[in-house]
Amino acid sequence: MNAINIEDVKEELKIPDKIRIFDTTLRDGEQAPGIALTVDEKIKIAQKLDELGVDTIEMGFPTVSEGERKAAKRMVELGFKSNLCGLARVLKKDIDAVIDSDLSYAHLFIGTSPLHRDYKLKKSKEEILNQAIEAVEYAKDHGLTVEFSAEDATRTELNYLIEFYKGVEGA
Repeated sequence: MNAINIEDVKEELKIPDKIRIFDTTLRDGEQAPGIALTVDEKIKIAQKLDELGVDTIEMGFPTVSEGERKAAKRMVELGFKSNLCGLARVLKKDIDAVIDSDLSYAHLFIGTSPLHRDYKLKKSKEEILNQAIEAVEYAKDHGLTVEFSAEDATRTELNYLIEFYKGVEGA
């Protein structure tokens, strides 16, 4: 029996030397029924995530409430080593809420699947792509680092999803 060399396996699989952790506990965690974190609870969780060495903490969705913006500002003041990120739809008001929260990092998203395009957004592929590109440009023009996600991507046509991400990446 031949021994397996882990370095050979990593090279073959092209596993990077560093894996970045993007944690969404503070936002996704509140989507569970009955869960609503206070500012102090969010800060305690963020402190623990920071101590663990999480690269990026998605602190919440600043456009939804003054409490979200207050939590973000307090976290920024604490000077975590982790990047602090705010979620935003590809809407100017959402991006402005991230900026107003003193965050320097935004996670933008928009639905790309036919279901989202036709029934939720009622927009064409081109309109959605243009809206996403404009939002990324707006965020970058305001000094934000941008992370981007296509909502409902697994039900999006592969060719359109590739075209979409290439367009957003070029913004």
